[in-house]
Amino acid sequence: MIAMEPVPAWCLVNGEWIEREDPVMAACDPQGGDVYAAMAGLGFEAWCRIGDEEFAAAPLTLAVYSREKPPLQFLLQLEGNAGDVVEHVFAETLPDAMNLLAAWVPVAQAGALVELVRRLSAGDGEPSSVGGPRPAPPRPFAPGAAHATAVEI
Repeated sequence: MIAMEPVPAWCLVNGEWIEREDPVMAACDPQGGDVYAAMAGLGFEAWCRIGDEEFAAAPLTLAVYSREKPPLQFLLQLEGNAGDVVEHVFAETLPDAMNLLAAWVPVAQAGALVELVRRLSAGDGEPSSVGGPRPAPPRPFAPGAAHATAVEI
């Protein structure tokens, strides 16, 4: 039997950071078990995702999983594109999870926007078909205003 060192994870508990053994990694087969099966076995279910997993070059995506109750009720899975790095950060309660989201969502959103702009600007400078056809510009609505026709530029 191979003795594996515990994999540490940061946990936000009542607003304080502590380091504990990552329960998901502890539940995985030491030889590379299925992380998602271990998460499901511990009762974690998908709660939300910020950042697009379809963008292979997105700097960071953030998936949040939750389970019925503490301890460690929320799991934030941070996925970076540098070497397929995945980090688990846990939050004891909903207020802890919301504090983590407030800190990390802007990073994931900025990365997704940068990747979208990069894709749209790729090639000869024209927007690529990744975003589909450009929609007509929005028209302001005002009572009694004449109906404007959108002009494609």
